Amino acid sequence: MLMFYDFHCTDCNATHEFFCPTTELEHECPECSGIARRILSAVRIDRTRIATTGSASPESIAHFDRIHQQRKAIEERNMREHGDYGKAPGSD
Repeated sequence: MLMFYDFHCTDCNATHEFFCPTTELEHECPECSGIARRILSAVRIDRTRIATTGSASPESIAHFDRIHQQRKAIEERNMREHGDYGKAPGSD
């Protein structure tokens, strides 16, 4: 099974994320070619997905709303700066 894991290189003190098998405990550091060892990393929580469930917390709902407003502002700015992009590819 492949998953994302964090690896830390003690030679150059860099930390990188790699998509690798669960059995891989060491990876070559892309910065110095030293040996980077797998480290424990923080759990990543998908608050957007949580906010769409019936048992969502107020914090998750606020996070979802904030992300939605940011994406909407980006889309509106792109529309002002570039206009209508026309039909979507393959919709003809």
